[in-house]
Amino acid sequence: MLQMAQVSQVSPGLWPREIPRYTESEAEKKVYEALKASLPEGWYAWHYLRLRTRKEGQFTEADFVIADPWRPGLLILEVKGGRIEVIDGHWHQNGKTLQTSPLDQAHKFLSKLVTRFKEEDLDRPRIGAAVCFPDTSFSRQPTHDDLAGIAIGEQDLPYLDQILPDVMERAVPNPSPAPGRWVECLHAIWGETWKPALNLGAKIRLEEGNRIQLDLEQLQKLDEIEENDRVFLRGPAGSGKTLLAREAALRQAGQEKRVLLLCFTEALGRWLSETIKDPNITSAAVRVFAARLLGDKALETPGSVPSEYWNAVSLSAAIDGLPPEEERWDCVIVDEGQDFSESDWMLAEECLRKPGRFWVFADEAQAFWEDRTIPTKVQQFTRIRITKPYRCPRHIQNLVDCYAGRCEPDLELLRGGVQEKIVKVVPSSEERLTKQIAKEINRLLSEGLKPHEIAVISVRGRGAKENICHVKQIGEHKVVAATEKEADSHIICDTFLRFKGLERPAVIVTDLRLVSDLYEKRMHIATSRALNLLRIVGLEEEIRRDSILVKLL
Repeated sequence: MLQMAQVSQVSPGLWPREIPRYTESEAEKKVYEALKASLPEGWYAWHYLRLRTRKEGQFTEADFVIADPWRPGLLILEVKGGRIEVIDGHWHQNGKTLQTSPLDQAHKFLSKLVTRFKEEDLDRPRIGAAVCFPDTSFSRQPTHDDLAGIAIGEQDLPYLDQILPDVMERAVPNPSPAPGRWVECLHAIWGETWKPALNLGAKIRLEEGNRIQLDLEQLQKLDEIEENDRVFLRGPAGSGKTLLAREAALRQAGQEKRVLLLCFTEALGRWLSETIKDPNITSAAVRVFAARLLGDKALETPGSVPSEYWNAVSLSAAIDGLPPEEERWDCVIVDEGQDFSESDWMLAEECLRKPGRFWVFADEAQAFWEDRTIPTKVQQFTRIRITKPYRCPRHIQNLVDCYAGRCEPDLELLRGGVQEKIVKVVPSSEERLTKQIAKEINRLLSEGLKPHEIAVISVRGRGAKENICHVKQIGEHKVVAATEKEADSHIICDTFLRFKGLERPAVIVTDLRLVSDLYEKRMHIATSRALNLLRIVGLEEEIRRDSILVKLL
């Protein structure tokens, strides 16, 4: 006896295990029960195996495929129910003439199966065919030469463990070794288990279309905005403020109004300018816009203390860079108003052609600089508030709201997010922190996410030399700053402040160990950037100091 070259990972026996696949054939059900009771030990049998040819797209099927892996050999078993007999050289079933020989269907399947093995580049065992007439008893085999010794009758069903080896020997003579996973291939074609599921990447892209659509409540807010020349709209992170500001700008531009859309974060300003192509709209981060207004009058950005330059540039532009009154803007829209300084507000207001429209969008919970406030006169504008979060799943949103001080943690909800892989808290050591982040990136990519759908966010500013945003590569993956042009195609690695206003399907928050103040504020801003998945990677002792995260380990 030839030894099977490779032990299969599929368990021997009859498939399906308990009941046959759906069939209206009582004959097939009888054969199934017989195989269940007396299939030779170590053999395989599959009920109803269907195959589609790849080139022609044609379907063919076998009632049963039986395998002896030790011989090795495969037997295609065609089942014909009812009274089977030969009259005047023709096959009959319950008195009706059969159009084809009982073996024809089996041989058709056999040839297609041989082709499939070739397509899979697998060494196959020898394959033969046999017939079973489970409702017909006989003592003598049919005299047709093609069926000699390979016809199984009703009288044989209780003894298949003895009958099948003889039938296999006649139907599949001269066996040869067949190394490789041909049993696994057959089992996969047969299809034991299929549970419909989307990987994380596919789920994210399925949800993306719904997220960018304005709902009825948001459309109503837009109508309220357009009814007023002075508007102060407030809403939490993820409530769609930037989406509303962008849409409001497009509506005004559609009415042939010149619109200036300003934000604070440079990366957000770049995204707005790249996604808004209307010639009537100017969009930018306020201090980048100020430098453009100054043009040749602008001082060179000093290499050592650039913050001093950027803190003064808006004031310089408001004094020395404004265009003539008639060239200014009919509508000025400010996004991220909570981050504007006094001179930023001055510049924005001076850019407005009187008596134009001035609309402000802000979230005080994301205000990071203590010396910056919403001007009193802006707070006296017509107030509109939005409260419904759109960005994050409710598991992440609860964590975001907790860090903002708006609610207590819903531990059952948060733990549900951990179980569903929406939220994950990953403890690490100092020396392994970057490697652990690389492992989380690899996991996300293996789940179908693409590099540009992932951001690594530090809750520490760039001033800390240990900040991860100073690296150019994490593991084997190139990372770029949020302001770089390559951000649209690579993993972003930047600080929470430079990533404000932006979002990514998957966000990895890290550098908890470097935070000395405003921890909750930093975490609120960083975690609210996640559209679908949130990973928090930090030193174990730092995570344990967080009263919420420690309960999610």
